[in-house]
Amino acid sequence: MNTAGTIVDLLRAGRSAVVITFVGEKGGLICPGQKMILGKEQILFSDFSEADSARIKKAFNAAAVSEQNFLFEAVLVKDEKRQFYAHFYTLPPRLIILGGGNVGGALCRIAALLDFEIILVDDRTSFASKTLHPHAHRLICDSFEKAIDQLILSGNDYIVIVTRGHRYDRLCMEKTLECETAYIGMIGSRRRVRAQLQDMANRGYRSDQLARVHTPIGLSIGAVTEAEIAVSIMAEIIQVRRSGSGDEAIQKNVLQELVQIEENQGRAVLATLIKTFGSTPRKAGSQMVVYPDGAVVGTIGGGCAEEEAKREALHCLDTGLARKIRLELTADAAADEGMACGGIMEIFLEPVPHCSEEL
Repeated sequence: MNTAGTIVDLLRAGRSAVVITFVGEKGGLICPGQKMILGKEQILFSDFSEADSARIKKAFNAAAVSEQNFLFEAVLVKDEKRQFYAHFYTLPPRLIILGGGNVGGALCRIAALLDFEIILVDDRTSFASKTLHPHAHRLICDSFEKAIDQLILSGNDYIVIVTRGHRYDRLCMEKTLECETAYIGMIGSRRRVRAQLQDMANRGYRSDQLARVHTPIGLSIGAVTEAEIAVSIMAEIIQVRRSGSGDEAIQKNVLQELVQIEENQGRAVLATLIKTFGSTPRKAGSQMVVYPDGAVVGTIGGGCAEEEAKREALHCLDTGLARKIRLELTADAAADEGMACGGIMEIFLEPVPHCSEEL
């Protein structure tokens, strides 16, 4: 089965997915590298038996608390605990622009250069038109309150409130604060925004809720025109987005590389950082592809640890067997590499493309 191609197809269809890989020692009827792909509460593919698949899925559901990559254990049929790694593949973040005026339009144009699904909302037909906003992936012409309910906001959403009036701004802010979004920004002068926040505090909103609102919106770059204001807003959103997941863009490149390997029937090894202890340059979920000639796409942190992982990956390519390795980046070794880290990295190495028939 072409695992990477399947993941890309799911993402293009607007569906997120989780790839669960067995990363323990060979035992019984299972081998390191066997996989299962989960859609939303559904097994889409599995190398495991039906009974084992159900047990793995149940253990995953019990351990998952957010869309963060993690290790977990599951007890298989007539077997001891086995270790698995769950890697999440999620949809591009949504940029939801509440207001289709000049600033909203400029945001659409700027954001079109970035990896966001752009949704623009306005309650006026003329301001929620494809002619006016050709870069928006989706336009909603409805009351702001109904539109926000329709969107079902989540931690994958970045909200920009740039409506035509204070009343609508306030309504949008109150509605969006009900949800755990990645970002909420509201346009307005310092004086007006301060008055709004103070009134909301007087009405019972907690300080931690109000602190989530980025206002005045955008980074302070002296912006004057609508386009400059849009740049400052998107710069702040990028800052917030990357502070939580700096590896996101790198991982997208790795997935695209894996698709090319599958399509071209190439050979390589996928190295996935599945667990870290102490201070390490990258956290769990970082990946790199190692080709037979030593070329690399992606990174698990660079330096001596990455070089050692590359050597082990080439050995894995020779044997054709997936396995887990543990690298210790001692303080002395880290200092020699000019890094201020000295942690431990657990890395899973597997030949690609994944082939369930061979397993």
